[in-house]
Amino acid sequence: MCSCTPQASSGFSQHIYIWQRVWNSDHRQALAQSKADFSVLRVLALQLHQAKVGPVWTQAKVDLALLAADGRAVHLVVRLDGQLKQLPKAVLQQKILTLLQLWQQQGVQVTQLELDYDCASSQLGAYANWINELRQALPQTLALSITALPDWLGKPGWSELQQQVDQLTLQVHSVISPEQGLFQPKLAKDWTEQLAAEAQKPFYIAVPSYHSALLKQEQSTLVESEQALQSPGERQELWLDALAVQGFSLWLKQQNWPLLQGLVWFRLPLASDKRSWSYSQLQAVSSGKTLTADLKLSLQGEAPQFEVVAENHGFVAASLPPQINLSGGHCKAADAVSGYQLNFSKDKNQLQFVLTEAEAMLQPRQRLVLGWATCQHLTLWVFKG
Repeated sequence: MCSCTPQASSGFSQHIYIWQRVWNSDHRQALAQSKADFSVLRVLALQLHQAKVGPVWTQAKVDLALLAADGRAVHLVVRLDGQLKQLPKAVLQQKILTLLQLWQQQGVQVTQLELDYDCASSQLGAYANWINELRQALPQTLALSITALPDWLGKPGWSELQQQVDQLTLQVHSVISPEQGLFQPKLAKDWTEQLAAEAQKPFYIAVPSYHSALLKQEQSTLVESEQALQSPGERQELWLDALAVQGFSLWLKQQNWPLLQGLVWFRLPLASDKRSWSYSQLQAVSSGKTLTADLKLSLQGEAPQFEVVAENHGFVAASLPPQINLSGGHCKAADAVSGYQLNFSKDKNQLQFVLTEAEAMLQPRQRLVLGWATCQHLTLWVFKG
């Protein structure tokens, strides 16, 4: 067992995952933004997934110079596909040791190895034995942690698995069903309380800062998250409720559990990551700031062609207005879209967009065209909420 096993602490820290397989120019700004808010970086370094041709290794192309210059403690994360028929041993050991040496030579402060493996709950005992063998080949000074699934709690082998590691991170976000979405605060609290009762090692709770989509296929449903999927299937967006996540995080900070260490946010937002929160939203949620919507309506374009556009610059979903009134001159044509119906005055110069959906919401960072009009001039003169 590692001589540097993380000890229980009365403090509450916040970590963040960096989950891109290829680093780009956005990472510099993202790291700089996050330095004051998150104490540890958990960086995806290596992935083994099950493909049709068999197991495939993917090594993340991490900017090690940038990571070293950041100066924060780093957890080197290895992701192992839950669909693997057999976990590797010698090959994985060699790859981990090679990566560890490379990262440390480049000045990265690797303090921990984290294994992310969605093990079947019936195989927890075998997973514990596998980790025990893996540890024999790792430096004794390197702490080892695992991500844990709620389904593991209370199952045979769970206690034995904990004994093989130095730290746990319980993941409380996943796509359970379209109805339940990505994050359910009641379930998250229940799972966390159960972990607190069963934990033998210091633990963190991993929460989401992104949204997903379900892509319906003929025989299955795919989940689109950090990588866009090239598929013609219909997308069903699963938006994350920032208020629910913040409420859970504030609740967690109030708990008096000696082994609770803090939160881990998944994942570090990049400007090019269209499914993550903006950094300002993540910062507001993680720091406990008041979250509000900020809906802006505007006319865009130039005469004679105008568009009515709604934008949400806030941190939570905003309700679209039930009615939008516009006054124009010499209007020739118009139409309403995105759930609105158009009403014209007799002279066609007074336009009214009426919402036909009961609860139409606009998510943060989203832009939506509500309608258009062809007029010599047009004024958005009243907005009834």
